[in-house]
Amino acid sequence: MKRWHKRVAMGLPAALLVVLAGGLWSASSSLLFPSFHGATRDLAVCPAEAEKAWGPSCGNLRATHALAFTEVQVPSLNGYDMPGWLMGAAANGGPAATGAIVLVHGGGSDRREMTRHTRFFLGRGLDVLTLDLGCSGEAPCPVPGQSYGARESRDVVSAYLYLSARYPHVLAMGSSVGAAALLIALPEMPRLEGAIAENPMASFERLVREFPGAQSAPRWFMGGMLGLAKLRGHFDGLASADHSLRLGATTPLYFVHGRRDQVVSFHQTEDLMALYTGPKTAWYPDVGDHGALREADPAEYERRLAVFLASVRH
Repeated sequence: MKRWHKRVAMGLPAALLVVLAGGLWSASSSLLFPSFHGATRDLAVCPAEAEKAWGPSCGNLRATHALAFTEVQVPSLNGYDMPGWLMGAAANGGPAATGAIVLVHGGGSDRREMTRHTRFFLGRGLDVLTLDLGCSGEAPCPVPGQSYGARESRDVVSAYLYLSARYPHVLAMGSSVGAAALLIALPEMPRLEGAIAENPMASFERLVREFPGAQSAPRWFMGGMLGLAKLRGHFDGLASADHSLRLGATTPLYFVHGRRDQVVSFHQTEDLMALYTGPKTAWYPDVGDHGALREADPAEYERRLAVFLASVRH
């Protein structure tokens, strides 16, 4: 009996370590491989939750044929081609294009997420590019997992260069991780005429530490999860919106972030707004979940967006 107790006592620490390691691995996997609204990397798959958020067929233009578009491949500085859809304003009933805008999707999502915004910009004489960031949708994934703006920001710069070679005027809009990537890339896009950042995060670490579900976790566990996610995902977390915006810029920024956001606190956008010394404006609506501000009040959302566009497009 004593021998049995001794074996149990010796085995408990090892078992505990295995359980803890498994918990850290699982938690870091959730960070590296999120799935927003149940989206998968197969654009033909449309979960009910995603369809409710993104519209018919989850915004898949191949299935709906709702807009005329061209399949494109945008070379990325990260070493792969990003698949995308380029939509012409004139080809979709709008005025002749005088510029273009790239719409950058959020984490765990893909280009389909941004389809619901497309008609608004086409109707204002902007051709629209939507694309899959690395490790999202149909894009290659040479380094498994997303990096919360680190690698994604280079994808955004690549889209900017692609459009700048074809259009005299270029704008950009990003949501969540896409917004963070856009803000990180801002210093490398000097000719960008305007940028729209919807519910951005200030940094990867702040996103995780301030997430409501993480408040009860021990600090050592949070530190371990952050460290393991960065190790597995091959990024250091230093590239962040709050670091990039300190560099200053002249690009007009429009921040929009719901006060009831349960994923990223709107206080992070308030802090980013305070950091930026360039031209800026912000709206903090009282309704609308993370990534769903337009759906909460489409008329007011687009009215304010139109005011911003008018201020930057003379």
